[in-house]
Amino acid sequence: MIRAFILLAVNPIVASNMSHEDYAIVGFFLSFGSLFGPLLNFGFLQYYSKCFYKVSAEERNKIKTTLVSTMLIYGIIELIIILIGFSFYINKTKIEFSVFPYALLAYAALILNNFFSFHLLELKMSRRAGTFFKVSVTKAITNTSLVLLFVVLLKLGAFGKLFAPFVSSLLLGIYSFRKISKKICIDYSIIKDAIKFSWPLIIAGMLGYFSTGIDRAMLINLNDTRSLGLYNIAIALTGQLMIFKQAISMTFQPDIFKAVAQKSYRKLLKIVVGLNLLNLVPVIIFIFFAPLIFDILTHGKFNDASRYARILALRNVSSSVYFSMSSIITAFGYSKITLVNKIIGSILIYFMYRILIHNFSFVGAAWGQVVSFLIMGLFSFAFVSYKYYSRRRVTN
Repeated sequence: MIRAFILLAVNPIVASNMSHEDYAIVGFFLSFGSLFGPLLNFGFLQYYSKCFYKVSAEERNKIKTTLVSTMLIYGIIELIIILIGFSFYINKTKIEFSVFPYALLAYAALILNNFFSFHLLELKMSRRAGTFFKVSVTKAITNTSLVLLFVVLLKLGAFGKLFAPFVSSLLLGIYSFRKISKKICIDYSIIKDAIKFSWPLIIAGMLGYFSTGIDRAMLINLNDTRSLGLYNIAIALTGQLMIFKQAISMTFQPDIFKAVAQKSYRKLLKIVVGLNLLNLVPVIIFIFFAPLIFDILTHGKFNDASRYARILALRNVSSSVYFSMSSIITAFGYSKITLVNKIIGSILIYFMYRILIHNFSFVGAAWGQVVSFLIMGLFSFAFVSYKYYSRRRVTN
């Protein structure tokens, strides 16, 4: 939450130094992060979460060293392949935005941020709240300071907005890697077991692009850079609500895994209901005050973005429901069900976006982001309910 407050505090001055085109560029390239991110982290964070309470401290150290080493070595190879493939995509679709340096900065930061995320995961699962707090706030202050330097002082626009998180991820990625592992070492028996568990999650994670990123790829074909910029601003600022959601979710996620491991289903229900009710509160407040919030946070420059933001705020509610259900499924070890869910959902979401964007343009895309998570959440809820009542029948 403190990270969100820091970002919001500096947003008026940052917005004053950004144009509609700058936001369109940044939003377009970052939208593909949901497609490439799971491929670059191999789903190893979910695997480590699953193993954390089930293995000894010695085995846990061996696992994390292997996982981060693999993310470093093979992640670089994957990044090169991604950049080459993305260049072909840009040229074929004749999109006017340049791949370099924007794509390189955006996707290299994903690899570096994997180590930071892994370090935060270990702190979270170990209940080291004090250290978690210090590291998280340090990342927020570092990134914000660099944004002010590159965007406000040096006037680098879209380049500066992408270069700042790259430098921040580089510095804290190196720090996190050294905290996690003192050496590079790969145990292929661990990798084999990790990939066996996580490959459905990798594909499922990449399919998440259909929920959160494909709308930008479709909207760019409307050739309305101004509206695309406003749409991306709305996504960015409602993304600060996502930080609140993520903070609550990360706090309760270990309890979800623990409740599943202990078969404490009543406790699990309380955690899920409480988590989603907490996430609903800031969304309601935001929707009510959205025009005023955008007037303040964009220095009156991008007020029109509030019409999209009011809709996109509801995405935090539907995504919270999906996150809860997905965590339960992962904790049970049904990683392939997550994949099946994503495949079916992605097909439905793709056609839904085409219809909504064709008929309602950017407003349709905003509603698409809300409904997409709702579709995935309902599929997950149906499966969890089915497994629960099936177990009850067997027990009885």
